[in-house]
Amino acid sequence: MLVKVCGMREPENIEKVALLGVDMMGFIFYPKSPRFASQSVDRTAADKNVCRVGVFVNESAGLICDKIHQFDLNAVQLHGNESRELCELLHKQNGLLKVIKAISVSTAGDIQKYKEYVGAVDYFLFDTKCKTVGGSGQQFDWQVLENYDGDVPFILSGGIGPEDVERVRNFHHPKCIGIDLNSKFELKPGLKDVEKLNTFLENIETKKFKKSIMNKINALFANNKDRKLLSLYFCAGCPTLEGTGDVIKAMERKGIDMIEVGIPFSDPLADGPVIQSAGTKALKNGMTVKKLFAQLKAIKNEVQLPLVLMGYLNPIMHYGIEKFFQSCVESGVSGTIIPDLPFDDYLKVVKPIADKYDIRVIMMITPETSEERIRFIDEHTDGFIYMVSSASITGAQSSFGDAKLAYFNHINAMNLRNPRMIGFGISNKQTLTSAQDNAAGAIIGSKFVTLLNEVGDPDKALDLLFEALKN
Repeated sequence: MLVKVCGMREPENIEKVALLGVDMMGFIFYPKSPRFASQSVDRTAADKNVCRVGVFVNESAGLICDKIHQFDLNAVQLHGNESRELCELLHKQNGLLKVIKAISVSTAGDIQKYKEYVGAVDYFLFDTKCKTVGGSGQQFDWQVLENYDGDVPFILSGGIGPEDVERVRNFHHPKCIGIDLNSKFELKPGLKDVEKLNTFLENIETKKFKKSIMNKINALFANNKDRKLLSLYFCAGCPTLEGTGDVIKAMERKGIDMIEVGIPFSDPLADGPVIQSAGTKALKNGMTVKKLFAQLKAIKNEVQLPLVLMGYLNPIMHYGIEKFFQSCVESGVSGTIIPDLPFDDYLKVVKPIADKYDIRVIMMITPETSEERIRFIDEHTDGFIYMVSSASITGAQSSFGDAKLAYFNHINAMNLRNPRMIGFGISNKQTLTSAQDNAAGAIIGSKFVTLLNEVGDPDKALDLLFEALKN
C-alpha cells in the first residue's frame, strides 16, 4: 500500500515527512485552499525519490505545465471538472508525468464518473464530495466503492485520520493501491504532525506492503538525469538453470542500474552467435517462461533495480499475452522488449494490456529507422527507446565509426520525449564512452554473456567486465 501525504508546503516539514518513507507528496495549487502552495520548494536528499503530485482545480494546461517545471512534479491530480482532453494533453506534453483524476463520492452513482476518463489517466482518487474541494476531514461510506468495476488503480481519500487504523487495514478492493492523508494529520493547514503520521504508518504496517507509484524504469531515468547509466543483458537459464536469481543479485550488488533478462528462444532474429549459443544452452537446461517467472518471483523482495524481459513473440503468445504481463507485475518486472513485435500489433493488442499492468514495452530503433517512424515510436511508448548501434545482429565491436556517431548525433538533435539507451557492440572503454556520451546510458550483452559462460561465477564475470571496460 502506497501512502500519499497531501497539503505539503513547508520545506523542513517536507523533509521530515519524506524521512517517514511516504511514496507521494501533494502540493495544492488551488488559491482558495488554506494549504495553497505559493512558493516552490527545492528537493533535498530526503525527498529525492518521492513522487511529487500537483493538485489543481479547473486550471489551464499552461498554468499546470508551469507548476510541473517549477515544483519538479512527477504527477498531477485534477480535482475539478477537467476534461478528458486535458488529461490526454498533459500526457502528451509531459512524457513521464502521471495523471490522477479525483472523483468526489457521496453515493454509488458518483463512482460511474470514472468511465469518462478510462484510457486517459493513470490513477483515480476517490474523495468525499464536499464544498471545499478536498481537505475537509469528512468521510464517505467506503462500501460504495464496491460499485467500482474499472481496471484503473485508485487511491483512497476522504478524511482518513489516526483513528482509522483498523478501518484502513480492513478495507479491501483489488484496484486500491494506496491512501491519501491530509487534514487529520495537521498541526495547522499545510503543516503535518510528523509524530502522528509516523505512529499511524507503523500501525497500518505500510512499509511491509509498500508499492511504488512510479514504474521503476521511469523512476530510474527521472532520478538520474545527469548520470550515465549501465544496463546488462544475460540469458536466463545460462550457464545454469537455477542461477538466474544469483546473477541478478550480483548485478545489483555491483552497482548495475538496470537488468535485461533474456527469455531463450530457438529462432532469435536479432541475436548474434554468443547470445544464440547461450539461448540454446538455456533451453537444453530446461528454462521456460513459466520457470523464469517463478525464479523472478522468488527474489522479488530482494531486488530494487528495474528488470526488463527481452523475449520473442512466439513464447509470449504461447504463454498468453495478458497472463505474461500479469506475471511481470507479480514477479517485479518493469518492462519488456519484444524485437519481432509488429508495431501495429503493439498499438492494437499489446499496449492496452501492458498499460493496464503498468509495464513498459520498449521499442528498438536502428540507423535505418526513418525519422517519421522514430517520432511515432516516441509518441506511443514510455520508459526508454532502445537505440541499436547498427542494423545487424548483436556482438562485440572494438569501436564506433563516423557513421554510427553521426547517427547518434542525428537522434539527439531530434529532441525526443523518451530517454535513449544504446546497445549492440559495446565491449570496451571506447564503445562504452561513445554510447554514454550520446544517450542516457549503455546496454551490454554479448561481452558479459561470454564472460559469464567462461567463469560461471557472476561476481567474477562482473569484475572481469569492469576491467575490460577500462581498456
